[in-house]
Amino acid sequence: MHFLSRSNANIGNDTVPLHSVSESELRDHCRRAIETLEQWLRRLVDDALSENFGQNYLVATKPNGDSLISRKIAGPMVRRRQDNPSRFPRAIDASFLEDQIAIICNPDHYNAYFKDALSDVFPKGREHARTTLLRLVEPRNSLSHANAISVHDAYRVLCYSMDVVQALKAHYVRTGMAQQYNVPTVVRVSDSLGHVVHMSEANRHPSGSAVIDFSNDEGAYLNCGHTISIEVDIDPTFEASAYEISWAVANIGGVNQSGRKFVLQLDERYVSTRLCIVGSVTSNKAWHKIGNRDDQIDIAYRVLPPT
Repeated sequence: MHFLSRSNANIGNDTVPLHSVSESELRDHCRRAIETLEQWLRRLVDDALSENFGQNYLVATKPNGDSLISRKIAGPMVRRRQDNPSRFPRAIDASFLEDQIAIICNPDHYNAYFKDALSDVFPKGREHARTTLLRLVEPRNSLSHANAISVHDAYRVLCYSMDVVQALKAHYVRTGMAQQYNVPTVVRVSDSLGHVVHMSEANRHPSGSAVIDFSNDEGAYLNCGHTISIEVDIDPTFEASAYEISWAVANIGGVNQSGRKFVLQLDERYVSTRLCIVGSVTSNKAWHKIGNRDDQIDIAYRVLPPT
């Protein structure tokens, strides 16, 4: 029987069979787990290849003149980043899971750049890594396109994803590159306008906080009477019971909400060239990374006056 931690699924503290978890809840937890996996695989690729080939590793060549990364993989990533640079601050951010697997498990790459980081979770080497990770592509695509996934696929997503993430965290501890502050942080921000932003070191302030600014995007201008909603995903390696998420509107009192999702119906009070909605994550620990909180994301919009 497959089980899911109730605390991870935001439904308590015991374990329950996956079959008893609602489909929407199971899908949500699986999606967050696999997106966290992708975030860590992107970091691994970016750290290893930028160190050896520079920031333009997507178009780098090997000593024999061959492309480091095939044009079939690199070309679409370059185009996606050119089309939406704010969404993809690093080259690797424009990759899909199958791209990350192809880069990491390339016979010329794995032993040279990735074996040490992944040896704990894939002791049998490159083929072990490739076979295991490829099993996540189909459920990942199903989750992305609102298609159903089986309980067996859910089990794979939850177990395989977290096993790899924990192994990579351990690798960075060994190599002295671990985060000094191991706190729950936002890994993904989405809103009702269709924006999706994956958080990484590349789009954060050195302190750890981040600003996502849509106020100069004409396609994102808001009007009085509209409702805006924002949702955040937190690194699922942290128990949901270990932190709180709070929301406020900067410079406007009386707008306080909690939970992963923030919803605001706009009226004339919110007319501004830069309405800033602040999401904060605060752990249960006695200390915090950023003053009295551990993570903070500011999302800015322009709200037009009534006509």
